[in-house]
Amino acid sequence: MGKVSLIRHGKPEIHDNYSMFSILSGDDIENFRVSYDTCGLSPSNSITPELNKIILDGDLFISSGLRRSMESLRLLGVDTFESDELFKEAEIPCGIGKRLKLPLFLWAIILRIIWRFGLSTNAEPFKSFKIRIKKAADVIEKKENSSKHIVVMAHGFVNNLLGKELLRRKWRSIYRMGGNSFWSVTTFEMNSEQK
Repeated sequence: MGKVSLIRHGKPEIHDNYSMFSILSGDDIENFRVSYDTCGLSPSNSITPELNKIILDGDLFISSGLRRSMESLRLLGVDTFESDELFKEAEIPCGIGKRLKLPLFLWAIILRIIWRFGLSTNAEPFKSFKIRIKKAADVIEKKENSSKHIVVMAHGFVNNLLGKELLRRKWRSIYRMGGNSFWSVTTFEMNSEQK
């Protein structure tokens, strides 16, 4: 009976420079997005014993291609892993409301809502993202036959949609820790009767 654990990466270093209350203009959002997609981990990350147990149990590790995900696996002591762009986080749209100034948390909410409803200026459209997540689930299911526990280091939106896709495919959630925070984990098990 195969398992897969979806882990959200650790706290990125960009959060040491920006608070969720930082005031940004629409013009600043693109710079923020580029900085977020290229940043590594904050030195303030700490690892829980529960997370270490999952890593020790894993026998195949997959990371998104973003630096913060790969550094998260390395911080957990995993040096051998596959990197796959299918697990990369969905970009937020940018180039909207260039002169408008809002706190970062409001930008994040507004841009995700409009992205979800089809406005994808300078970003991957939501429909394409959903197709990509189905392909990521296909990758997991192909590898599940030769692995006892796949550990995926990815991102909030990726893990959320990928988890729903696995449930739709008759996997079942057997463990959850941390909600949607950094280092959160959800573990799924493929019921052998479904094979």
